[in-house]
Amino acid sequence: MLTDQLSTEALGVLLHAAGAVSGVVDTPPCRFEVNGHLIDVYIDGAHLLPANDPTARTRRIATGGAIFNLRCAAASLSFDSWVSICPYPYDPDLAARIVVEPTGLPDQELRRLYGAILSRHLPRPPGFPDRTVRTALTRAAEIETAKLTWLPRSLADLATLSTDRDEPADQVVLGIARQRVLLTSLAHDVQAMCLHQTLMRFGREPGEAARTDDR
Repeated sequence: MLTDQLSTEALGVLLHAAGAVSGVVDTPPCRFEVNGHLIDVYIDGAHLLPANDPTARTRRIATGGAIFNLRCAAASLSFDSWVSICPYPYDPDLAARIVVEPTGLPDQELRRLYGAILSRHLPRPPGFPDRTVRTALTRAAEIETAKLTWLPRSLADLATLSTDRDEPADQVVLGIARQRVLLTSLAHDVQAMCLHQTLMRFGREPGEAARTDDR
């Protein structure tokens, strides 16, 4: 029953995955309040900062990544998940409300990407994304209502990620999309990292040191 509490083991898996967010090296960008199968994601103090404040924007994007990782972990435990972004205008610190529910048909793509979370520290082989991988990365962004735009190729494949608007909810969505794109690249065995909040690099030259974008 959904009134039951998540087990300590399941909750540990979910929150551990949420903490494995690319580029987060200091304090967590958000906190979680769990009530049964309902998980609220808060960015404390967000209401005190304007939407275009750089610190607030960084925290919202990182929070989006944490939300997506949590959904991947939920799928690995045979849970479905639903996310409502910034559900209550009167509570701007509430970045998202997530509902998880046991299912016999978990999202297989999210389960596969959970494997990429677990292997994120492993080096990927040299090389760049081919057309098939590029298509998969573009689709990953589109699934989360974002757009991945490929830049002219130089030493590596570069792309920018964007949403139609840049309100607080859009910044959280951007973080969700960015994490799906990053994990999709890793799942295809292609190195991926963020050079900026919205600028991403895929692949590496032979002889170039392998790098990951995580802690």
